[in-house]
Amino acid sequence: MKKKLLLAFVSLGILSSCNNDDNDGGSSSGSITGTYKLTAYNISEPQDLNNDGTPSVNQMNETACFNDSFMTLNADNTFVYDDKGLDIVTDGVNESIECYDDGQVTGTWSLSGNVLTLTYTFDGDTYSDDYTVSGTTITLMVESGSVVGTTSAGDPVYVTADFSAVYTKQ
Repeated sequence: MKKKLLLAFVSLGILSSCNNDDNDGGSSSGSITGTYKLTAYNISEPQDLNNDGTPSVNQMNETACFNDSFMTLNADNTFVYDDKGLDIVTDGVNESIECYDDGQVTGTWSLSGNVLTLTYTFDGDTYSDDYTVSGTTITLMVESGSVVGTTSAGDPVYVTADFSAVYTKQ
């Protein structure tokens, strides 16, 4: 009887020491690969980009410029994302807010704990951005960045604000 009880405890100990890394909140490269859609582009200073009288911290509520933005993390540690956003353009006299689409950006990614680092070259310069991985979301946080906003009169202006881009796994 003692041998059966000991065998049962040893078996229970072996089973409980095994873990399943398939759903570990994004800490292994196997679980982080896939396509992520931009679901929020939040800024610390609410803006009324669409001039509807209701400022929002989520610029995706104010403009369609970010619609269908995505990021794909491939199993070979490469990535692709589409570079879309807002910019202020001028015709020499008047300024306006317009969408831009610079196409797809490619590069490599690495994961250390919950920090995802994307490294890429854009317009001849090499960049490295750190994102935070939490479950099925990847978030880029920027403190005191420059974002498109408007004055109280509705004129386009660059605003210094904290912002975050939140991508959700599809």
